[in-house]
Amino acid sequence: MMIYIVLSMLFAFLAGYILGKRRGWATGYLEAEAVVPLNLRQQSLEQGQCVICEEYWLKTKADEKNYGEQENG
Repeated sequence: MMIYIVLSMLFAFLAGYILGKRRGWATGYLEAEAVVPLNLRQQSLEQGQCVICEEYWLKTKADEKNYGEQENG
C-alpha cells in the first residue's frame, strides 16, 4: 500500500513538472516575441547601424547632409 502512495506522489510531481515546463516555454516564447524586436532596435540605435543588414545609418545621414549643403551651396 505504501508503494502505491509513493508512486502516485512521484507521478503527480512528474506531471506537474512537465506541465509547468510546457507552460514556461509557451510564456517564454510570447515574451520573446515582444522583447526581441525592441532589443534589436535598441542595439541598432546604440551602434548606429542596422544589426540585421549592417547598413550604417550615421554615415548615410552625414552623406545626406553634405549632399543637401552642396545643392544649396
